[in-house]
Amino acid sequence: MIRFLAKYRHQTTAIIIIALIAALTYLAIQSKNVRMSEYDNDTYSGLAFGTSVKKTIYMDSASARQEVSNSIDELLKDLDERISYRNPSSEIASINKAYAVDGTVTFSPDIKEYLSREIEICNETEGAFSPCILPLSMLWGIEDGYSKPPSQAEIDETLLHIDPSDIEIVDDGVIFHNDGMKIDLGAVGKGIAADEVMDELSRQKVPGAIVSIGGTIAVYGDKGKGRPWHVGVQDPRGEDGKVLGVLEVDGGNVVSTSGDYEKYFEIGGKRYHHIFDPKTGYPADNGLISVTICTNDGFLSDALSTACFVMGLDKGLQYAEDKGVDAIFVTAEKKVYITKSLKRRFNIRNDEYELAKK
Repeated sequence: MIRFLAKYRHQTTAIIIIALIAALTYLAIQSKNVRMSEYDNDTYSGLAFGTSVKKTIYMDSASARQEVSNSIDELLKDLDERISYRNPSSEIASINKAYAVDGTVTFSPDIKEYLSREIEICNETEGAFSPCILPLSMLWGIEDGYSKPPSQAEIDETLLHIDPSDIEIVDDGVIFHNDGMKIDLGAVGKGIAADEVMDELSRQKVPGAIVSIGGTIAVYGDKGKGRPWHVGVQDPRGEDGKVLGVLEVDGGNVVSTSGDYEKYFEIGGKRYHHIFDPKTGYPADNGLISVTICTNDGFLSDALSTACFVMGLDKGLQYAEDKGVDAIFVTAEKKVYITKSLKRRFNIRNDEYELAKK
């Protein structure tokens, strides 16, 4: 036997090496399979910011998943109470009631920053996005169930009190140079919430989660499957939950959608929705029915989905490209336009829609 091994020592060595490689490969595959099914998950539902909330948490422990879900609920509740103009004790509501024209109003540092960012986006979009459109939204009352357009005289009067140039950011706070003005973080509120949810998930050392707050979705970490997340984009003319297409998203990003299908009423076949053009005082009417923005900044994602919707396809698409965000524009003709960055990461799953190019 010894003479046999000596005689065929090279062949024997090769066989041993092959066997070792096979064993190591098997172990690597098994290890990968363990990693690919590493995390269990639970899904929790709730309400915040006047909309539905859905949280899917990926963690090993069921009790830990429940604890994270509870902490997110508490976070959203506190944030909603602090920044919602509808909450009479919120900082926003207090300022809207009590400011004096040409007097300096002091904000909390974070709210002052949010308002400053809104004004910056307002300037970049030539007024398509406004931080002080609340009087117009309240006049129309679509979010409160109104179903009749206001008169032109009422609209004209309200337009006099929603000019962002009448808001001045100063070191000590903010100065309003017009009466009847009201500020609102509604167009960025869910984005702000998504950013805070991401921070909370990081603090809790959650491996992966996907949290939807109405039309804004925070995607965090991974599922333990080594694959990117996939987020469905709502069909603007389909039932709730019916998708137009699927977007591939890496953890750490927020996806926000604004559309004319969310809150609206119809008269004589014309749809009046809740996304207003600050220049006309009417719901934006430029052929778009939804805009989706994906970026790693929830505030920006939420703001730009509204801004780009109001800007329209040509200006909105160019603005999204300039800002370096992923964007999906859907027209009333059911044509879909995307930024160059989404060429291989967005797939239409609905035959009623077609991908188009500018």
